[in-house]
Amino acid sequence: MLTKTRIKPSQLSILVVILCCLFIDLHFKNWKKSERVIEYDIHWYYFYLPATFIYDDLELNQSDYQFWDGYSLFWPHKTPEGKHINKTSMGLSMLYAPFFFTAHGLAKVCGYEPNGCSEPYKILLLLSTIFYLFIGLIYMRKILRHYAFSELVIAITLALIGLGTNLLCYSSQSAPMPHAYNFCLFALFFYFTVKWHESPLFKHTIILGLLAGLISLIRPSNIILLLFFALYGVTNFESLKQRFRLFLNKTPLLLLLAALAVLVWVPQFLYWHKITGHYIYYSYTNERFFFNDPKIIDGLFSFRKGWLIYTPVMAFALIGIFFMKEEMKKMRPALIVFMIINIYIIFSWWCWWYGGTFGQRSLIESYALLSVPLAAFVQYLLKKKRSYQVGFAVMAAFLIWLNIFQTFQFENKSLHHDGMNAKLYFKQFGKMDRVEGFDSYVDWPNYEEAGKGNR
Repeated sequence: MLTKTRIKPSQLSILVVILCCLFIDLHFKNWKKSERVIEYDIHWYYFYLPATFIYDDLELNQSDYQFWDGYSLFWPHKTPEGKHINKTSMGLSMLYAPFFFTAHGLAKVCGYEPNGCSEPYKILLLLSTIFYLFIGLIYMRKILRHYAFSELVIAITLALIGLGTNLLCYSSQSAPMPHAYNFCLFALFFYFTVKWHESPLFKHTIILGLLAGLISLIRPSNIILLLFFALYGVTNFESLKQRFRLFLNKTPLLLLLAALAVLVWVPQFLYWHKITGHYIYYSYTNERFFFNDPKIIDGLFSFRKGWLIYTPVMAFALIGIFFMKEEMKKMRPALIVFMIINIYIIFSWWCWWYGGTFGQRSLIESYALLSVPLAAFVQYLLKKKRSYQVGFAVMAAFLIWLNIFQTFQFENKSLHHDGMNAKLYFKQFGKMDRVEGFDSYVDWPNYEEAGKGNR
């Protein structure tokens, strides 16, 4: 006799998140807009695919690649020798690749221009973001199941992260920026870190090495995620000594992990060498970190781009670090060390607000790690009396609504891309259309001065 397979609450949460992303994409139809989807930083992340496989012109010598209304597909920088070089590394192009090749085939078959920026390419890029979001949520669910959370707790946690944070915006309205992709890779890395420390097998090492290479190739500073791998399970001095002994015993595996991470970077080294004659090259020109002046308070609480202002649900995750018990204690020191160093690095960047964005986008990938303390906090509240549960449910529903509403505000330009302040935020709160005199309230950042360290 056939038995009915019932969808579990956590699976339903994932489905709702994915459907919400699809709804936002279909509502905005950004693929139909000439300068959307392949916009801003995406010009750099996407560069390697059309430049290599359509135009065979990595040096950008053959054309300026201008299309409709002066739209430029490529945004190269110039080396001191006057050569064109792409700003970002090619990790994201590797993740785009299957969708790019599919779009290229469809463009030819369906009568669109096979130029790298017609509608099929944009649609497939949007779908690629949702695909990697889906994989990330699946592995986040696996992680939470590993820590023995109930289906209800996992479902709530998935909904809070998928609908109540700016991960939603960067999986739909602001796709295909790198953050949903990084979230996916962080979830995978977290899962296989746990697996490796349970059983340091050859296959787990291979996966972690390739993930480490790809994560750092998308955003080099994310290499600090290896600290999480190194410290996972270290809870006291004795366990730290045991970790050193383990790593000494597993030196061949660690060397393999490092070699695979470097292997992923080989195409990037070859590209830099082709353009500059150097295998390692800093392509961000005069952009830099100011490690002596990190803007941590602004980055967390500023109305310009404060993480906890625009993604307040993650405050529950930070509180939840102190509610992690039993098996979860194994990751607490590693998580705390990673978050402190990551926050310090992120807000030491010259443009600590990271340009025209919704909220503090550079912390999105860490939501995969913070899902566990968030679940721990949810679990704690569900064990309290009913009034606490009802209060939390109302707060969670409000924060999910707020995040979705502000995603629409951001697309509607009623949430300013980089010039918000407290006065404008509260004047605009709950209003989809711009308030009268909107521009007069904007606190415009001075990018030139910020680049000099006057931030």
